[in-house]
Amino acid sequence: MIPLFEAVARLRPGRSRSSIRRLLKAGHVRLNGKIVKSGKTPTLAKDVVEILEGVKKEPPKASTFSVLYEDADLLVVHKPVGLLTSTHAREKRPTLLTHLREYISQKMPLSRVGLIHRLDHDASGLLVFSLNNKSYVSLKRQFYSHSARRVYYALINGRLVPSEGTIKYRLVEYADGTVHRTRRLDQGKPAVTHYWSIRSHHDLTLLRVKLETGRKHQIRAHLAEKGHPIVGDKLYGGSASTRLMLAGVELYITHPRTNKQMCFRVELPEEMTRLIRETD
Repeated sequence: MIPLFEAVARLRPGRSRSSIRRLLKAGHVRLNGKIVKSGKTPTLAKDVVEILEGVKKEPPKASTFSVLYEDADLLVVHKPVGLLTSTHAREKRPTLLTHLREYISQKMPLSRVGLIHRLDHDASGLLVFSLNNKSYVSLKRQFYSHSARRVYYALINGRLVPSEGTIKYRLVEYADGTVHRTRRLDQGKPAVTHYWSIRSHHDLTLLRVKLETGRKHQIRAHLAEKGHPIVGDKLYGGSASTRLMLAGVELYITHPRTNKQMCFRVELPEEMTRLIRETD
């Protein structure tokens, strides 16, 4: 029994150890038909080790995500509804992060996709990912200091009073994964959400929402606590709809290398605009 790293080294005599590590990291080594990236994985004499170097893999489907911006430092991506941003190692469902790592491994094998922030599984919108350590540190710092800005649109039942304002409720996560308000200062974390009513018609209101903090389910939990859950939000009591009517439509960041201010925008999802039109 020998480690996979040594098995690859025997198949590629003369290759440097750093080159073999890159092969493994890029997902170019297959053990018994499965891609394995850990060089410490034990192998037996009967095991089949393949090197996929030079073999073109099928890229992720274009419908999985759309790339709005890409360079050597970062990616800005539009995540669709129904796709996890990322999750724990035991999760078997596909995630945007795994798709992006496969996408980048084919174009820039030495780059590493870094997770900066998330969007809920049932929401759509803009996300930025780093492609090197310098960008990761810079983008994380921007989100921590709130110099990076995220703007969302949410469709709710009823009308918020006042029509614009700020919600400041501490949020605590329950055992079932939902998030709720707590008045105890020794529980949860502070969360701040700014909102503006853009349009109201019948029993629907379209909100423009800006996050000051980025807690799990923050917009959903804050609006539900105000008595106006987002349409289609099954977790927090929203009325039935084809999807969660929440979308991240604007993203403002500073480029980690050039310090250039960057702004990205996408259109409101068709499901949201259609529901608004149908109430006219």
